[in-house]
Formats: sequence, C-alpha cells, structure tokens
Amino acid sequence: MNRATHNLARMMSERLRRFAAPLLFRAAALFCGSVAMTSAALSLSAAEPTPTSEVRDVILMLENGPLHLRVHVAVGGMSPMDARRASMDRLLKTLDADGDGKLSQKEAERSPLFREKQRPKASAFLQEIGASPTFSRRDMEQRFERIGGETVVYRQNASTSDSDTAVFKLLDANKDGVVDSTEMQDSVDLLLAKDSDDDECVTFDEFAPPPTTPADQLAVQMEQPRQSSATVAELLRDTNQTLLPQQLLLKYDKDRNRKLSIVELGWSKERLATCDTDGDGQLNLKELGGLQKSPVDIELVVDVVRTAGQPMLRTMASPGNRTDGESYPDLTTISLPTAIVTFSTREVDPFEASMIIALRTFNELDKDNNGYLDRDETMSRERFGRGLFDQIDADGDGKIFGEEMKEFIRARGEPVATTCQITVFDDGAGFFSTLDANGDRRISMREMRYADKTLTKMERDEKPGLGENEPAHRYRIEFVRGIFNPFGAADRPANPRMPQAVVATVKPPPVGPIWFQRWDRNNDGDITWREFLGPRDAFEQLDADRDELIDPKEAESVVTAKSGTRNPNSETSTNGQSPNESRVKTESGLER
Repeated sequence: MNRATHNLARMMSERLRRFAAPLLFRAAALFCGSVAMTSAALSLSAAEPTPTSEVRDVILMLENGPLHLRVHVAVGGMSPMDARRASMDRLLKTLDADGDGKLSQKEAERSPLFREKQRPKASAFLQEIGASPTFSRRDMEQRFERIGGETVVYRQNASTSDSDTAVFKLLDANKDGVVDSTEMQDSVDLLLAKDSDDDECVTFDEFAPPPTTPADQLAVQMEQPRQSSATVAELLRDTNQTLLPQQLLLKYDKDRNRKLSIVELGWSKERLATCDTDGDGQLNLKELGGLQKSPVDIELVVDVVRTAGQPMLRTMASPGNRTDGESYPDLTTISLPTAIVTFSTREVDPFEASMIIALRTFNELDKDNNGYLDRDETMSRERFGRGLFDQIDADGDGKIFGEEMKEFIRARGEPVATTCQITVFDDGAGFFSTLDANGDRRISMREMRYADKTLTKMERDEKPGLGENEPAHRYRIEFVRGIFNPFGAADRPANPRMPQAVVATVKPPPVGPIWFQRWDRNNDGDITWREFLGPRDAFEQLDADRDELIDPKEAESVVTAKSGTRNPNSETSTNGQSPNESRVKTESGLER
C-alpha cells in the first residue's frame, strides 16, 4: 500500500469513527433505556399497586371511631373497568363476522348476552319497515354495565358473630362462662368431636349445622328462594357514597349536635384538622363528605385473580401490629387498640362456581330426569318467565340442554367476573377466626393442637380463664372475584346490580412432593398418621419435630437428603445407617 492510499484509508477511517460514534452512543442509550424500562417493569413489587388498578377509599365504621382504608383493586393485573373492556373486546372480535365494529341481529343472537325473548310479531314488523336492529359498541357497553353491575361492591355478613357463640359454648365445657386452663388443654378433643365428616378438620358449619328439615316440608322449601345471609354493607362504606356523612352522624354523634368531635371520632386534633375546613374543632355534615382527605390508616393492594408466583393481597401501610407475623400469603391480621381486623382473599373460578349453582338448580327443576328442561318445568322460577328461557335456549327448540346452559353461564358470567366483591364479616369475639390461623375457614389438626396456646393469647383482663366477651372484637374483610348466579335467588342479594356473596372456594395450590400432595387428603398442608399410607417407622423418620404431623418442609427434606451427600464422620443410627440414608430409603419406598 503506497503512502497516498494509506493516508486516504486513515482519513476515511477517522470520518467513519466520527460518524459512527454518535450512532453507537444513541444505540447504546436506546439499549440501556430499554433495559432500564424492562428492569423497572420486572422490579415492580407485588406490594406495589399496578398502574391501572382502581383506587377505593373506604371507611370501616368501628365502634370507637371510623377507620380509613385505601384499597388498590385489580382484576388480573387490570382495573375492573379495563378488565371489563377487554372482555367486551374479545366478545366483539368473536361475534363481529364482517368486521364493521358493530353487531347485526344475526351476529348478536350468537351470544346469550344479546339474545332476546322471541317476539315474532315485533320481528315481522321490523322486517316490513326495513329496519335492521344492530348493537353498537355503546349498546354493548350498556349491556355489560347492566349485567355486570358496579365494578366494586360492598357486602356485610353478621351471621358469623352469632355462630361464633357456638364455638365458645363448646369450649366452655362446664358452662361457667369462662374457658379455664383445663378446658383449653382439652380443646383438641372438644373440637374433634365436631368433625362430623371425619376429615380431621372442623368447618364453621360443623359447629352450627342447619336444622334437619322434615321430609314433608322439604319439597315446599325447595321451591322457595333461600335467603342470603349477606346484606348491603353498613360497616363498610365507600367515601363516594352520598349517604356516608349521614351514616357517620347517626353512628357517632353522641350529643346529637349534628357534628363530630375528636372524642366522638376517636381522632387526634391533627387528624381532624385535615377535614375541618371552618376550624371549629368539629366536623359538620359537609366536612364529613371530604373524609377521604383524612390520613389513610390501612392501605392494601388486592388482585382477585392470582398471578403466578405473586400473592393476591399485600399490605402497604397499617397503624397496628401484624399479629399474623406475615406467615400466610393472601392474609393480613392487624391488631388495633379496640379491635382486630383480618384482611383476606379467596381464589375462585367464577365459571365453575356458576356451573355448580346452575347444575343444582337444573337437577331440582328436571322433574322427569330426562336430561333437559322444558317450559313447564321452569314455570316455578320467576326469572324463567321473564325471558330467561329464550336466552338459554339457543336453537329455539323449547328445550334447555346442558351445553346450552354451559354456553349461557360462560357468556353471562364474563361481565360479573370483572368485578371485585368486598365483604365484611362481623366475627364478634372471634373464637373461630382466631383458632383458624391461616384463614381457610376451617380448623386443621395443627391448629387444634395449638388451640390452648392460641386461646391463652386472647386473654386481656389479667384474670384466670377466658370470658365470652373478653377478647377484642374481630372483623374480617374478604376480597373475592364476582360470580354470576344464573337464577338469582339463592345466593344473590336483593339489589340486582350487586353480585352474590356466596361463592365456592378453589382448593389452595398443592405443596410438597407429589406423594405428599396425594396423601394430604383434606388438603390442609399436613399429613397425619391416619392419612399416612406407609409404615409407622417411616412416619416417625419423616416427622423430624415429633409433632405427629408431616409438613411440606419435612417431606421436601427427604428429597434434599436423597440428592445430597453425607459427612462420613456424622452420627449414625442404631442400625448402622446414617439418618440421611434412612430417609432416602423411606423416600424410595414412598415413591414406589
């Protein structure tokens, strides 16, 4: 290469470097920016609300003053309204065959959401005048709103307070009004005596089972709608409700001067000042309308649809002590000076739960057991007389089959499944809810064995024994996904815009090895000797802490020991085998 060529190449290389440097810098900046955005998205903690969640400020009306709750509500990572729009978009894409953004009558009739009662004369008249009824997107939104109702609804159930009395009466064996130390120690046997289905767990219903109905009255009751124990919430009120100020005055205005003082509210002067616009040291009716401006006591993040690896409920802020010790996912128990409040979620499959309700009603109405319902069989239900039969009967043959019912449930359940139902339970003294440490609404064998220690912690008056009214008042607030009740009587509240309160619980996710999951028949997270299918010595080898229960960690430790190595200088068992070798042998037997 001559000198001129070398200089030319060096000059071109220098120009290329000057030109490429900014491009490389920009590319690096874009790459770093995308990495930063990705990192930011991945680092979003489950304790942080999703950007699209719906924020609700709620007042829990405790006896000694209102408590301000702030809840970030999501349905599958979206706000309930966004989830509803996404559901509607999916439906429109499925039904809109010609892609014009609206539904013709023929397209709309493919879905039970838009299928109307058959009116031949009306259809003939529309054809004569050349009218073609269509569903615009706005029409679809209105239909979704009417069927789905409010995106967040509030319910209340006070029946648990009455039933909790039955728990105390059971524990108070000598009926002296106090559960003494001896009765606490005997509580395991007392609780097991209520295990009517012999699954080594005691549910709330087993404490107070429904009365037996005579056979001659059973047929009459089957035709009557069952009253729901849940009602419109009075203890839990949204700050957007127009009647909230009046309800606050009605509950807390002791001197009836139409104002609430710091004593009546149980607030500090500083807190009251955040809402006291006229500075008179009291809150009048107008000022109570701005209660959402007061400091937040408890802030929660809730998603009623579980995301893999993430909890459904997290606590962002609370004034009291966490008495659950953060031991259980999807459950928070906060101890306040005058009350104990538990927040929990219930994971449900709304479509499966709706099908259970539908199947129960279907079997009740199918008198001749021919596998379908005709109009005569449905006459006993008022809703069928209001056009429900035609909405379910897709082919118009005058018969409702199982597949038509399934299609109807899934279509009508979509709007309701985008809602979040918040139910407050007044648990009274909370004997059952305290013993139920993990909040699964049943007392397991592990919880029974620690019942005496749990009951001792409920004592407050420093006197021997536990009185019926001694424990702090307990409330439980539950978040659950809305479920569509196809027949709207048994489990649906009086307000037609609100989803029902009674829902089915999905089994908790399995834990432990496969053999552990299969042997844990009651799915309480422990294997008792009755559930264990192996020999007694194998059970004792697995039960490392000797509590007569095999937990998932003990089951997993066998797998760990099987794959690990053992120090040759470690201790050995009496038969010459190391503990790990013995456990590996046990695990191999369990696998076989």
